[in-house]
Amino acid sequence: MRPLSFTKNLGGFNKAYDAIRAGYVPGVTVEQFRRRCGLGSDLSLLVTEFFLGTQIHGNEEYILADTLIAQTLSQKYSPLIARLYFFALNLNMPGERLKDEHLNPAEMQNTLMREHLFIEDGFRATNFDKDRSIEPTVRAFGGFTSPAALRKWVNNYHYMAEQCDFVVTPDDHIETFPDTWGALALRLFFERYAALNAAPDVNALVSTAQARELHKLIGVRQSWLDDRIAGAAEMFLSDEGYMFLGFEESNAERRAAKAGTAPPAPEGETQRRKTVMQQIVRRGKNLRFLHEVYAGECQLSGVRLIMPDGSFSTDCSHIRPLGKPHSGKDDVANMLSLSPTMHRLFDRGCVRIDPDTLSISMLYGNDLPHRPRLLVRGNHVIRPANLAYHVSNILR
Repeated sequence: MRPLSFTKNLGGFNKAYDAIRAGYVPGVTVEQFRRRCGLGSDLSLLVTEFFLGTQIHGNEEYILADTLIAQTLSQKYSPLIARLYFFALNLNMPGERLKDEHLNPAEMQNTLMREHLFIEDGFRATNFDKDRSIEPTVRAFGGFTSPAALRKWVNNYHYMAEQCDFVVTPDDHIETFPDTWGALALRLFFERYAALNAAPDVNALVSTAQARELHKLIGVRQSWLDDRIAGAAEMFLSDEGYMFLGFEESNAERRAAKAGTAPPAPEGETQRRKTVMQQIVRRGKNLRFLHEVYAGECQLSGVRLIMPDGSFSTDCSHIRPLGKPHSGKDDVANMLSLSPTMHRLFDRGCVRIDPDTLSISMLYGNDLPHRPRLLVRGNHVIRPANLAYHVSNILR
């Protein structure tokens, strides 16, 4: 845990905003960003460690193109941006990190918000008083080498809250205006969670949001979160193209067995939507086809995960990954129906599928039950070249 004592030296959220706009381009690594952003090495490290999400590919740590990045690139700096930055800091979900010491850079801030600054139904102005409330609470965490270091941290945290332009009401509550930025905060959480957890479903997003007490980081009643979180999660998964469909098992298997189940026509290029950056759009019809054919069954293990409501949960994995540098196509010939565990192992290069025989080998001591050969059913034709690419480029 490293005390956060930089905000005034950085110059505030607006300086972080300027740095992100200068340093971010799609596919930028953390080291490249730090060279591009126009800040000194210490300040650029603080921006990447505390505010930005990251993902690891190979031996590089890449900046995650999430809502915080999108809002920064597309919007003028405003209190809304400051509130989203404040939420990202307190959320403490930095993504994947090369160094374990960077996995929880804002643990103190997260705990402070949830356990000490939030009272019953929101923030109280007296709790944000840096002399009467924050300093004694922060002192209990330790990690400060001197009273001066403690005081600097307290001043800076108070300074960050001031930049959000929250309003103190006559009854000592702090109005955070959640309806102007709360939806962005929830989406940012979903993105950071999905970056660490393969193909989450609505239940996982909702339960984790409630367990992390997101309402306390937004400064609202729990009922505000409860009324919105499920719908927001469903919208997020729909936008991202994740499909978690429930069928009666018998009907699904009957439909999957029909010879007339035809796969969607492949497209020459992965479809993309243009915002400020290009983001891959996963075609829902591909995913629906796999769910129809396999009825939630994992092609590697045979596992079918049945949810309490009778629906099933399954992941759809691309054999040759989408996006650069792999440039795989988003069609069913490049996709598998997998359990979440097998999805993670396959994407990380821990499962080998022979392109010719479809025999399955578990690598690196991952001795999980699996089929001897890949299950291929109905009209699902898998392109051998994609499997060969996975063997040559994804396996280590």
